[in-house]
Amino acid sequence: MAFASSRIGAQEAIIKPCDLCEDDEDVNWFCKDCFQNLCDRCKKMHLKTANCKHHEVVSILEGIAITKEAVSNLCQDHNVPFSFFCRTCDQNICSKCLSKKHKKHDFIDIHECQSELHKVLDTMLNEKETEKEQMTKNLVTWSEFETRCEKTLRENYKNIDKRVKAITSAATEEGEKLKYLQSKEEGQMTESKESKEKIEARKDAYNAEIQAIKQNIPLQTTSSLNQFVKTSVSRLQSLKPLSIPTPRNSMFTIGSINKDQIRDMIGRDGDQRDASGPSKDKTKKRGKNVLEKLQIMRSHKLDIESGCYSMCVSPDGSIWIGGYGYVYKMSSDCSTVLHQIPARFPSWSCLYIACLQSGDGVVSDGGSSYVDRFTSDGRRVDFADLSPNDTRFIAVSDDDKVAIAVGKDIFTPTSVVLLSKEGKRLNEIETDANIASLCFDNDGNYVISDRKHQCLTTLDRNGTVLKKTEMKKSYPERMACDRYGNILGIMGKNVFLMNYEMKVQQSFTVDCDYINDICIDKDNRLFILVDGYKVIVAKYLE
Repeated sequence: MAFASSRIGAQEAIIKPCDLCEDDEDVNWFCKDCFQNLCDRCKKMHLKTANCKHHEVVSILEGIAITKEAVSNLCQDHNVPFSFFCRTCDQNICSKCLSKKHKKHDFIDIHECQSELHKVLDTMLNEKETEKEQMTKNLVTWSEFETRCEKTLRENYKNIDKRVKAITSAATEEGEKLKYLQSKEEGQMTESKESKEKIEARKDAYNAEIQAIKQNIPLQTTSSLNQFVKTSVSRLQSLKPLSIPTPRNSMFTIGSINKDQIRDMIGRDGDQRDASGPSKDKTKKRGKNVLEKLQIMRSHKLDIESGCYSMCVSPDGSIWIGGYGYVYKMSSDCSTVLHQIPARFPSWSCLYIACLQSGDGVVSDGGSSYVDRFTSDGRRVDFADLSPNDTRFIAVSDDDKVAIAVGKDIFTPTSVVLLSKEGKRLNEIETDANIASLCFDNDGNYVISDRKHQCLTTLDRNGTVLKKTEMKKSYPERMACDRYGNILGIMGKNVFLMNYEMKVQQSFTVDCDYINDICIDKDNRLFILVDGYKVIVAKYLE
């Protein structure tokens, strides 16, 4: 039987002679419909026969594969096709096997088994397609993440470069200050040498006297389809979706602080009312929506090469800016430099500045004893020399008196010196404080931020303590007083408002790296100098 012999031949994987002429040469063809091997001559005759002209003839190698597959679906014990799948033995079986070896086993029709296996494959393939789609989305997210990281790195490089420049500038500044201090020390050394010579002279006289005494007084001493499916499922399960990390914001982000945190630093909020609420002092009105709905009117980048440290507003609306080696008088919108005036020394950092009623600026570098006055027409004139103390914070009162925090060194100012608008010393108050900032309130009293005792203290001009508010964790680094008696302070990137009782009412975080200085003009507009190069103007009171 040609059909059976072909299958057996296929099983042995040997090409048999032509099933029509039995010639064993040129057997190059196989009829898939008759399951016969054909030589070249019989192939032509086979396809001319009426019953076979539509048969499909393929190469003998493909025929071998087909017969192998057909034989693989035959039971090796009974040479009949498989009909069932035995789940107990995990193998294909024929009807004869079922009645003998697998009688009580769990079995299923082989076509149903194939259907189930196809469903398993389809389900697994669908799951993997879903995972593939998710991986595609994740890859897009990864690309966005990389882009964001690159952008953040560029921004961080810029910020680092800016910080390096600032640190370099500060280091240069500190170097100049150290040189200044060294010169002072050298002067003191000279004085010490002179004093030593005098002491040595007196010592000789004492020695003479001692010797005289010694002479008289004695001294003491001391895996089939099933297998294929199993193998496929195993392989599919081994495919794990690509895990993409969730993009995170740059660590170089702006921080913030809320009202509760401010309260924890400064103290409890008293009666918890905002600045628009009633005041115990009916004469001291409060503006509405002071900081919570602060309206930024404009911001301007200063066209100044060196860093800026301090700022104040002149009565005519112009702006004084203290920078490195120069003091600048700017137009009211900060777009034009009206005057660029050299400081006393090229290395001076004009850290503290205040404005007199005449429009002149009074400036200290925070490291020398000198206080200079810069006139509205662009000149620098000597104002005061507070030797041997170093000067720091400057404030000007409504009656044109100038208060300056001074100390034996730039790190620990402890006293307040009051000067007239001409620079004449009026009085000096010594305190047990390490002054962190200074301003006048509306009554002309001093308001001092004390880093040593973590408190705010109000003193009259005679040094009497009028009130004291304890703070926690921090202290205002700069302060200003508005026309209603509110005190505005800055800490890092935060502006906060205290009422006349020194209770924190509201707070506002500025989008910047740090705040340099803050001031208020006569119309109660808020001016904030940030990052050493930009001025923000805000609507402060409604």
